[in-house]
Amino acid sequence: MRKRDWTATDLARRSGLAPSTLLRALNDPEYRFAFSPRTLQKIADGAGEPVPFNLRGKPSAPATLAGSPILHYRMLEVKGVSALPAKVQSTTKLGRPEMIVAPAQLENDETAFAFRNPDESLGAWFKPRCLMFATKARDPIGGDLVMLTGKDSRTRVRLLLAIDETGLSLSKTMPAKEDEKIGFDDIGDIAVIVEVVMD
Repeated sequence: MRKRDWTATDLARRSGLAPSTLLRALNDPEYRFAFSPRTLQKIADGAGEPVPFNLRGKPSAPATLAGSPILHYRMLEVKGVSALPAKVQSTTKLGRPEMIVAPAQLENDETAFAFRNPDESLGAWFKPRCLMFATKARDPIGGDLVMLTGKDSRTRVRLLLAIDETGLSLSKTMPAKEDEKIGFDDIGDIAVIVEVVMD
């Protein structure tokens, strides 16, 4: 609903459900009724999204709905990252975490995660806040787009130009040129970006 700027009534109508079906559950944190798999599938279809992984359960036989198999997707939580130094980053957590379907190539990658581009440094390539999928399953090489988090907790997305004994040569400009160098001791975390979604 947040992604599409819909109300519960909008989602209910698109799902073929009475608005009260969703409103009761959304407005009462102690709501005890569990939606049936059929209702969950209607909501997912109405939203154009898969049923979240944590709501699918574990059927003992292949699940079907109206004779069609229910497809199972791996869901990833969208990681919160910031380009700001740790001491000025917001500590506010906003509601439930955002969940997104893992791309097919990351379905079995336990190191995979999603995040939103934290800054405008790659504005010529990617808009700020666009969705990115990354993996730690392999070491980065020259030509990879990488997500780097420094020991100061600042995250940045850069094009990796080269790796040598002194560290990483990076670009944040287009056309690519070395405009940043980071030593290995300054890296807190690094991952290779494998897919970008402009939303």
